[in-house]
Amino acid sequence: MGLSIRFYLFAEDGLQSISQRVMMGLIRGKDAMPQYAGTKQKVADVIIENEGKKPVRIERAQGSFLTFDEKGQVHKDLVASGFAALETGMALEESLSKPQTKIVDLTPKLNREKWERENRWMLSKEDLEAIADDIWRRKSAAQPRIERAKGSTPKPPKVTYEAKEAIREIRTSLISIANKLQWLSEPALKGAAFEAREIAKTEADGPLWLGIAEAADRYREIQGRRRTGRGVWYAHVEILQWDAVQRTGEVIASFSERCDSKAKAEEAARKLLTENAKYLTAETSVHTEVLCELEWDEEVGAKLL
Repeated sequence: MGLSIRFYLFAEDGLQSISQRVMMGLIRGKDAMPQYAGTKQKVADVIIENEGKKPVRIERAQGSFLTFDEKGQVHKDLVASGFAALETGMALEESLSKPQTKIVDLTPKLNREKWERENRWMLSKEDLEAIADDIWRRKSAAQPRIERAKGSTPKPPKVTYEAKEAIREIRTSLISIANKLQWLSEPALKGAAFEAREIAKTEADGPLWLGIAEAADRYREIQGRRRTGRGVWYAHVEILQWDAVQRTGEVIASFSERCDSKAKAEEAARKLLTENAKYLTAETSVHTEVLCELEWDEEVGAKLL
């Protein structure tokens, strides 16, 4: 038996399915649904138990909301909602662990219930029936067909097995190249970039050498900014929730502050760390970084992949 997940959107124009590609794009901030800009829509994630490729039963169906901004994106709201879930959950857990007294503070319980009302909804029998009709394709001709919800990002081309294997081998080589470059000194990086460009003028694989030269330039610029503190800097704090069984961590909230110097970013990072240290538990950790603008752009890009 295996498990799979499907997503459904309960919009005014009817029930629609959302592909995993579009949903992951929405979650990561890489896709949008401009047709729902400025609205709050009901969605459901459905866990299905499968026998081979055949769906056997619905394991779980949970209703939640997607709040679309003016561009039809939901990423920022999901981050805020995730942080609120952590905050209200921890407050309620702390309240329940305290010794019982005659005077009971209901605030944590009420805050958690408020979050549940704002972020969760209960699927009706009719909703579940409509989803089941789609999963087992048992709709009659008289019933409207469930359409596929569309995002604004074009569907990427199919990546063949051959292409994936080639990329995997190339990535291994790139990691080795990056490790060689990032430990070089500024003068060595300047020389490496010059030599790579000279080789690119005569070699058939010139474009690859030009890429190496640009990478060397970038590492040298980062070293220069770290040495001088010049340019734009960012203070960044992440709260991670850890799964002890899977031994994996998931970012459930993050906070950043843009600063015009390295010193100010370091001060802002200490402030953010102090403000969020209260969320440190046996199951969570608080991670702090101070990054120059070049490193920040790379960090943000990697998180969206």
